[in-house]
Amino acid sequence: MPTGVQFEGVKFFESTNFPTKNVNASFNGGSTYTSQEVAQGYFFGPQAIGVGIGGPNAQVLINNNDDFSRFIILIWQLYAGFEILNKDFVTTAYSFVSDDGDI
Repeated sequence: MPTGVQFEGVKFFESTNFPTKNVNASFNGGSTYTSQEVAQGYFFGPQAIGVGIGGPNAQVLINNNDDFSRFIILIWQLYAGFEILNKDFVTTAYSFVSDDGDI
């Protein structure tokens, strides 16, 4: 299982497949609002998520189609289901995405 990075008692896990969306925000404190792309992040408190594992626990498997041992191809396999147990301990945060480094 991934261990994440711990900072100030909080563990952070990177994911590259979270969705992005556009939100309207004011960046200069005035009434002009512009649509900007944001990246989504989730925060989970203690006992917020339940995990059910079916079959063997998490394992790393080797692919035998490796061109006569020329390449090593591995996959991570886990049959599991996840469910929110307590919605009070789950929140969403957004971070603005900038292509030009202005934000």
